[in-house]
Amino acid sequence: MTAIGTRPSGVRVPGESDRSRQVRQRAVLTLPSRAVLVASVRVFAAGVLRRWGVGTEEQDAAVLIVDELAANAVLHGRADMTLELDLDGDTLCIALTDFGARAHVADPDVAPDEHGRGMGIVEHLADHVEIRPGRDGCRVLARLRVRQFSGTAGETNPAA
Repeated sequence: MTAIGTRPSGVRVPGESDRSRQVRQRAVLTLPSRAVLVASVRVFAAGVLRRWGVGTEEQDAAVLIVDELAANAVLHGRADMTLELDLDGDTLCIALTDFGARAHVADPDVAPDEHGRGMGIVEHLADHVEIRPGRDGCRVLARLRVRQFSGTAGETNPAA
């Protein structure tokens, strides 16, 4: 298991507007593409987004996107999967890349109509989705607008 924690990649300059002063954040996690590790990917993403102060509704949507993308990587990939989270101002980019030749093993215990809903969920929750298939895997990017915890309407930052 490889985890590269979070790191800011910007500088705050006195006098800039709040939006332009926000520090870009990035987190990366690489794990084997195994069903038992999908929950670990989801927990990692939830923890990172909470530490970054992303609003609760946006956290929930982003974690569901991560869950669906990780499940797809397990179903269709063969080797490792890498999750990248990138927060730049009010835009969260979620990228999940699976590595290895494409594989699809049908589960005989699951009805055929139970497959294929994951990307529909991702497309519904995200503002923009890109699928970039390649010879050695597939990269899916999902972008969504997020807000930081405001402290209004009873919302509190669980990271505080």
